[in-house]
Amino acid sequence: MVVVYYILMAKLNIIKEPNEVLRKKSKQVTEFNARLHQLLDDMHETMIKAMGVGIAAVQVGVLYRVCLVDSETDESVVELINPVILKATSIREGEEACLSVPGQKGMVLRPTYLKVSAQDRYGKPFVKEFYGRDAVCASHEIDHLDGVLFVDKMEA
Repeated sequence: MVVVYYILMAKLNIIKEPNEVLRKKSKQVTEFNARLHQLLDDMHETMIKAMGVGIAAVQVGVLYRVCLVDSETDESVVELINPVILKATSIREGEEACLSVPGQKGMVLRPTYLKVSAQDRYGKPFVKEFYGRDAVCASHEIDHLDGVLFVDKMEA
């Protein structure tokens, strides 16, 4: 007898502006366990189904310092737990949008180089450099963890 197990990931609800949860500062992750892994997997599926290039845990109502960046460079999704920006350079203006602010776009100044320290899903620290669109996306998602939306940084 062959038993097949299917891992079902849940598509989470994306919180939309003006929900005040989006303006709250997220807390540090201290437990790297199966619940965190499930959250990361569910966020990944949610981001893909919403056709996003990044997502922060606060956007699905979880106030932990967790975000994902769908990297063009690495051709994979980078998981950032407790990210800290170490260096940001090459600021440029570009058009942005957000899964939590549907239907709105605007011009925002963002770095095109970003050096970030973070932890992986198991708590192992690492340093990651992002370039171009990946840097813009990582900056956008890390802003979410501090309760900042792209509309707060939009040029008039």
